[in-house]
Amino acid sequence: MDFTIRKAALSDIDQVVDFTSSTFPWGDYVPRAIYEWVKAGTAYVAVRDNEVLGVLNIVNMGNDTVWLEGLRIKPNYRRMGIGRALTMYAISEAKATGARYVMLMIAEWNNPSRNLAESMGFRGVLTLHAGVAEPSSVRVVKGNEALNYINDALRLTGGYFCTLANHWSCTRANAEYASSMVNEVYVGWGIGLSQFSVGPPTTPIESEVLATEPGAFRDYYGKYTVYELTLG
Repeated sequence: MDFTIRKAALSDIDQVVDFTSSTFPWGDYVPRAIYEWVKAGTAYVAVRDNEVLGVLNIVNMGNDTVWLEGLRIKPNYRRMGIGRALTMYAISEAKATGARYVMLMIAEWNNPSRNLAESMGFRGVLTLHAGVAEPSSVRVVKGNEALNYINDALRLTGGYFCTLANHWSCTRANAEYASSMVNEVYVGWGIGLSQFSVGPPTTPIESEVLATEPGAFRDYYGKYTVYELTLG
């Protein structure tokens, strides 16, 4: 199939919203995010004769990492190589910026996406549990103590940090980078770096959390794998 890949335009938004509104039984976050992505100039689309066939958002996280999210293909055009082409395009864009790593997240049940990522050389580096967590008893730490816990958390994850600040995203990180993204550090069942918990969900209030271990979720979304591709 012949198609082109280009930056998404405002005129593409309605088409993207139309074919992503019911991606999953619960809907999809892409219709809520696409306007923001287009305005930021980070969304890309596969197009044939003015028809949008697929979409992908490419985010430069800093720290040598590019994050891919929201890969969606119009139902009638799935399994035609469009997802692979968009991902390859994103990898080329990442290389052009000097990034060393490309990362993305896939739900445990999404075997087609897992197979695609693994066939392209991505490897799983982090397992996450997502959902709305129950409040837990925590101690809020600050200053040097907080920095020590951030270092401990990064050692436990192998140097990976995740955030919910702009939807779900993860990156390779050092303590300086992670601390710049964290409002508060909580110590309890695990180490809570704002809404990212290393260990079971660790939060003083009911909130959406990504955690490296299962725990007390009021509404559990499921298990996810963060994949990484090292760029040569």
